[in-house]
Amino acid sequence: MKTKIPASAIAVILFAAIGCLSLNAPPANALDEPVSFEISHHHVAISVPNAEESAAWYRKMFGFEVVLRMKQGADMVVVHIKRGNCYIELFQVAGAQPLPEYRRDPSADLRVHGLKHFAFQVADVLAATKELKEKGAEIAMEPIVTPGIVFAFVRDNAGNTFELIQYKKQ
Repeated sequence: MKTKIPASAIAVILFAAIGCLSLNAPPANALDEPVSFEISHHHVAISVPNAEESAAWYRKMFGFEVVLRMKQGADMVVVHIKRGNCYIELFQVAGAQPLPEYRRDPSADLRVHGLKHFAFQVADVLAATKELKEKGAEIAMEPIVTPGIVFAFVRDNAGNTFELIQYKKQ
């Protein structure tokens, strides 16, 4: 089955397909300089209206467990959740501005600089999307099938967009 890819998704597809290709690549000699430390991804932080409600949403939808709750000052609650080696840090800050409407559309949000989304790699995007829908999740962009990947975008209970991605076996 061939899926027509919406024009608004082209930038997302290109990024996923070719990775983080920089049009302003550093000089070759800069690429040869070694880095003396190791890194690994640790967490993504999300500002939400209610950290406990968001922790419950991520538990219901993905099986995340709360690993830490703390208050920072009088107006901030932080909840760390984890599933496997995936961590999310949920921030609830009194008086925080709500998510702007344009940030809810993954394609439109690409037109503003800054962090756009995070992604969960799954074995089967179509099955995961179906399950999330059945649990009541809002699908921001239905699954798109390309020759190398399948991806979809989902909104959490606070409207934050994240991606589900599946790499096809070559």
